[in-house]
Amino acid sequence: MIVKTTCTALLGSTLLTFAGTPAPKDMSPSPEAKPMVDSNSFAGWALSEADKPWWSIKDGIITGGSLEKPVPLNTWLISEKKYENFELTFKIKFTGSEDKEQKNSGVQVRSHYDGQHMIGYQIDAGPSHPKRVINDGLGYWGDIFDEGRRRKLVTAINQDQLKASIKQWDGWNSYKIVCDGRNIKTWINGILAQDFTEPDKKIPANGIIALQAHKGGKFLVEFKDMKIKKLPATEGSTKWGDPDMSNGGVKKKLKRK
Repeated sequence: MIVKTTCTALLGSTLLTFAGTPAPKDMSPSPEAKPMVDSNSFAGWALSEADKPWWSIKDGIITGGSLEKPVPLNTWLISEKKYENFELTFKIKFTGSEDKEQKNSGVQVRSHYDGQHMIGYQIDAGPSHPKRVINDGLGYWGDIFDEGRRRKLVTAINQDQLKASIKQWDGWNSYKIVCDGRNIKTWINGILAQDFTEPDKKIPANGIIALQAHKGGKFLVEFKDMKIKKLPATEGSTKWGDPDMSNGGVKKKLKRK
């Protein structure tokens, strides 16, 4: 079951408050940012045999999913490198149509993949599930979901502005994600969507980046112009594999075939 909250923290209870609408964010990448995607290869990324049929790349555009058949399980394209503090920018687009099946995606940050299970923060994207109203019609855009761990959802802020800006289908939307210390900020099309601070100091603050195509529906999700700028590491931060790290109640999932 997904637990929905509008709190500053996944386990907290303090509501976000803002004085007016924040000024639009410059969505262009920093001059020091480096491309994460090769023009026509998955250099720097890993795909399992089970995931290979669902991903392609051409002219620097990564495509996940299918319009011919539904994705049977969540599928992932996973960075070979791990990152702690960084600024990540990219554009994302959905192709498909509304029906009874779920069609969404997301970008995992500070996450871990054990070959079977993805664990960590997912910066969500995508239209509402037709069977369940998400964020009053905004969809999954701008949410943070704790994939495979606490399975809690932090909903986006500034939802009215986001709804007016976001292209649900057949149009590119710009994302900027800044992970710094225990704070994660995200913007979509220049609009602040998240200002989240992790309350548990033992939750790992590093990990892989991964792109998702969610199981369930026939759709395509595309990513382009993905660039990353590394920021200075946080002294004393918890890393995956540390003996005293918190797993946040990781739950076992269906094994991939």
